[in-house]
Amino acid sequence: MVLKDDTINQTMLVPMDLRNLIPEDHPCYFIKNVVDYIDCSDANSAFVGRSGEAAYPRELLLRLILMSVFDGGLSSREIERRTRTDVGYMYLAGMQKPSFKTIARFKADYPDLIDEAFKTTIKIGIEEGLVKIHHLSLDGTKIKAKASINQLTNKQQLELMKQHLQESNELDEQEDEELGEESGNAVPETLTDEEKFQEVVEKINKSSDEGRNKDKLRSSSKKLLKQANENPEKIMKKLEILSEKLEESGKDVISINDPDSRFMKNKKGNWEYDYNGQIAVDEYKGIILASYITNNPTDHYELIPLMEQVQQNLTQTNTEFSPNFQVSADNGYSTDINTEYLEQKGLDGYISSRKLSRQNKKYNLTQKPFSKDNFAYNHEMNTYQCPLGQPLYKQKEYEYKNKKRITYWTKECKNCPVQEYCAKNQRYRTIEDYGNPSKIRMQRKMETKEAQKIYKLRSKTAELPFANMKQNMHLTEFKTTGLKQVNTEFKLYTIGHNLKRIYNEIKRKNT
Repeated sequence: MVLKDDTINQTMLVPMDLRNLIPEDHPCYFIKNVVDYIDCSDANSAFVGRSGEAAYPRELLLRLILMSVFDGGLSSREIERRTRTDVGYMYLAGMQKPSFKTIARFKADYPDLIDEAFKTTIKIGIEEGLVKIHHLSLDGTKIKAKASINQLTNKQQLELMKQHLQESNELDEQEDEELGEESGNAVPETLTDEEKFQEVVEKINKSSDEGRNKDKLRSSSKKLLKQANENPEKIMKKLEILSEKLEESGKDVISINDPDSRFMKNKKGNWEYDYNGQIAVDEYKGIILASYITNNPTDHYELIPLMEQVQQNLTQTNTEFSPNFQVSADNGYSTDINTEYLEQKGLDGYISSRKLSRQNKKYNLTQKPFSKDNFAYNHEMNTYQCPLGQPLYKQKEYEYKNKKRITYWTKECKNCPVQEYCAKNQRYRTIEDYGNPSKIRMQRKMETKEAQKIYKLRSKTAELPFANMKQNMHLTEFKTTGLKQVNTEFKLYTIGHNLKRIYNEIKRKNT
């Protein structure tokens, strides 16, 4: 046996084609083909004829970003590192090495290209036969914002800080008038000198004790004032933005780090500053057809925007689809406006009722055996049946506060042995259905076994993409701030999910 030479420092006479080092089924080729679908000419034309250092082609940066979300949502710094160490990234970058700042700036400056990339994944999924549009599942999840619960402020704190900065600026202008250029344009000593700054803080807190201000200066406010040492105008502008965001939110407090985020309760029962991620997923192969971020803590108003985005994305891909496909969603979407929308559009909706949600979560109804959830609705007889088997008949239909109400009860309650326990202080036990007629019809529809069987498709359709993004792509907290930037970041994760699904299905077909 002969030992091979160690060629670690051997140079090559002819430059090597990187494709000779990359396996034929490597996903970098798939990413290149995806970006080839996207027209970046308008974005590139903005740099034609401009002076300064040459910019990287937009498709080059887009290839790197899509490859990074395919690999699990890598940071901009990690992308820069891989363009120097990973052959796949070297190929996609054409051996160029953009900095992490360039990559991060591209994500912020070109949300339209990223949105186009998302629509392209849908188009490719349709072309590959991976989208059937027979059953569509909607879901939302809370994702932590880049905001600390200790970095909060309110209206009183903002007024205190703005007042102090205004007084400091007026004092500085007065010194300029008295001393001229000798005073310079330095930041007031109340911000730069530690002792003077502490004196100002104590003065504000003392005035608070005297009742002139509601709150003392918090540690988060002190930290923000200290930052005015470097740029008072920037901090004053930030205070104005925080005041506007606080007014828009209608809340008592707001996050200093990310004023667009909202205080929400996550699935673990903890309260934190979060965003609400929304997706619409095709049941056939799990391709996401719509996605966006909202700072609304509930899902009550998100069904219509999701369905409109689905229709828009499908229209732009020139896809023909049946108008009455199935749409499933959990009880968070069960509102009058949503059920009415589904009926008006001719969509076959399956929105969970409170009763069905409790059953699926194995809610303990035995502790309250005569709650409304334990009364079964009979579609053939149009009656409710109590836990002891006695039917309750429709007795009255009326409107209360512009909402329809239907009342069910029976005189047989007076002969029931548990009448006092079930009806409490009433003569008869009464069951009421209330709300928009479309919502009542949806609740009754979800009582049927057929509807419940179809609704079960939702659990494996809508929840798996979120599990993939959180567990495999490590989307536990957003890295950016602001609703616009967070929406772009979330869109990238949904693109990564779609790319992975499409690539795996194509690879499976070819093996």
